[in-house]
Amino acid sequence: MVYGKLAEADLSALQHQAQQQPQRLKFLIEQAAQLPAFPADARVPENEVHGCEAKVWLLSYWQDGRLELQLDSASRVVKGLLALIYQALHHASVDQVANFDLDALLQALGLQDLVSVSRRNGLRAVVAAIKP
Repeated sequence: MVYGKLAEADLSALQHQAQQQPQRLKFLIEQAAQLPAFPADARVPENEVHGCEAKVWLLSYWQDGRLELQLDSASRVVKGLLALIYQALHHASVDQVANFDLDALLQALGLQDLVSVSRRNGLRAVVAAIKP
């Protein structure tokens, strides 16, 4: 499945939320608020993902065949986009992570035109750093 571990019902709920928002940026900021807290002491250069417009930090490891994931950004909009990646990939299987398609998720949520090419490239760098 190209949406990571998101089931069709999860994807439908996110689509509904994104479409109900008068402004899609507000939707992303709301998603950012739902992202679990990132450890302050982990905001170090070796956990920073390069290639992103805003600073992005990533911690990931595999436990019992499932991805454990923590993400953070200094930008609320980027953090909202990271929250979507988190929802799709946290606790996902190796196959779900390997088959995840960021562009398909953004398109399914109607956010593809909101994300600039440079921001999308940064998000792709995050996904590449996560993939096995």
